[in-house]
Amino acid sequence: YSIPRTNQSTLMRAFLVLAALATSSALKVADPATKVATKVPAAKLPSSAASALALRGGGVVSGSVWLKSFSAFMGMYAVGFVLAPAMVIEQNFDTPYDKYHLFISRLSGIAFLTLIYTFSTMETAAAVPIALTMACLTAVFGPIYAELKLETKPAHKMAFLMAPLIVSGFLAL
Repeated sequence: YSIPRTNQSTLMRAFLVLAALATSSALKVADPATKVATKVPAAKLPSSAASALALRGGGVVSGSVWLKSFSAFMGMYAVGFVLAPAMVIEQNFDTPYDKYHLFISRLSGIAFLTLIYTFSTMETAAAVPIALTMACLTAVFGPIYAELKLETKPAHKMAFLMAPLIVSGFLAL
């Protein structure tokens, strides 16, 4: 099943506008100096390091920077699922696809984009733990499961770029 070329370009333009609107608020940078420190470092740090971390909100990795990185990584994947699900399937798996694969891929992409938009509208302190949980569960039930149980192509290993994202997410807590 394929969409006629004229409808594809219209659909792509509409989706790109929607994606731009959904991610535009993620580009806002909050002033970290106005945030009140709520976390205490677990280890005894030199006072200058403790002061710097307190100024940033307490995490070794800035929560807002991590959330933007997460949004970009997952957002690109989701856009691929919505705009070109056949290509995503062909690049990652040794299996033919059908209209049902395309349907569920587009639906999943829309769900991911909706979550990314939702995270961008939440307080960073609340969004980071939820997004990190989503990243961990997505990694386990997505790429790890696929590598163990499905016929994947070498390009599928790119999904393991999530590992540094997850590690840095824990450092942002």
